[in-house]
Amino acid sequence: MSRQQLLLKHELTVSQILRTYGKQFRQIRLRYSDGTDGRCAMGVIMSYYGWDGREDFDAVNNLLDASDKLNHADIDYSLLKDLNDSGFTFEEIANYLDRTDGFNHT
Repeated sequence: MSRQQLLLKHELTVSQILRTYGKQFRQIRLRYSDGTDGRCAMGVIMSYYGWDGREDFDAVNNLLDASDKLNHADIDYSLLKDLNDSGFTFEEIANYLDRTDGFNHT
């Protein structure tokens, strides 16, 4: 990956990740990945940081990267999970985060 791509990658907000990177996946509920092209919102964020959607030890590092991004943006992981699992689309979740400025609702 080029340096410019890395710089651009780190400038995306969580809502931008869901809107743009989420288009590569079919949205699922109740788990991060189905092992192929299905991801939940958190799975999309983890995949943005390099996770391939398979259950392995690298997933832990990607989850930590994604969690840091959420914490930095003041977004509660449980809220993101609840929105996804209650049927909100990636776009609707992104819109919600933009409206609330990613406010942590814990």
